[in-house]
Amino acid sequence: MKNCTLRNWISTRFSTAIVTFLVILAVGCTSTKKTKQTESGTGNGPVKASAADAGSDIDLNCVMDHIQNPTEAFHYSYSKQSSNPVEEQADITPQIIDGMFKNNSATRTLHGDRSDPESWHTAWAGLMGIGGMSSAIALVKNSSATVKEGHEKINGYDAVKYSIDTARGTPIEQGLYRSVLGSGGFEKGTVWTIPHGCPVKLVLDSELHLNNGNIEKLHYEEAMVRKGL
Repeated sequence: MKNCTLRNWISTRFSTAIVTFLVILAVGCTSTKKTKQTESGTGNGPVKASAADAGSDIDLNCVMDHIQNPTEAFHYSYSKQSSNPVEEQADITPQIIDGMFKNNSATRTLHGDRSDPESWHTAWAGLMGIGGMSSAIALVKNSSATVKEGHEKINGYDAVKYSIDTARGTPIEQGLYRSVLGSGGFEKGTVWTIPHGCPVKLVLDSELHLNNGNIEKLHYEEAMVRKGL
C-alpha cells in the first residue's frame, strides 16, 4: 500500500510541476543568452564560475544505448535502494551479455549472444532498470542544482564530474523541487559523464516528503567500468 501511495503521490506531484518546469526552461534560455553575451564581452561583467558551470545534460538513454549496442567491453551495474529495491550487474561486450537482475519479486540470470537476436534482446531488456530514475534526473539536469566540478579519470574513462544538490536551486527551481519532493525533500549526489551525457558513475540520494508525513528515502548507484585497458 505504501508503494502505491508513493507512486500516486509522485505522479500527481510531477504532473502539477510541468508548468513550473516549462517556466524554468524559459528562464534558462534567457540566462544562457546573458551568459554568452558576458563571455563575448558584451555583458556587464565577468560570469561567476559557479553560474557558468551550472547544468549538465545527463542522458540515461545513452547508457541504455551502450547496453543495447555496445562498441567495447565493460562491466555495468545499477542499484536502487528503497522499499522496492533493484540490482543489476552485467559483463558486456559487442558479442555477449552475461548478467543478472534482482528485485523483491525475482532474481533472473541474463545471457545474450549477438548472433541470436532473441537472446540478445531478452538480455539487454532485462538491464533497463535505470529508466526508473528518469524522473529524478529530469528534475535536476540542466539546472542550478547540477554544477561542474572539473575533469577526472574514472572507471577507465575521461569524464566530467558534476555535483548535484537541490539546495542551491534558484527560487523558481526551489518551487519545483518542493512540488515534486515535498517540503524538506531533496536530491543530492555526484555524477561523472562522458560525451553525450553518458554517466559512467552516478551516486544519488533522493528524499521524498509525502503529504501524510511519511518520508521515502531512495539511493541510486550506476557505473560503467571499461575493460581491457
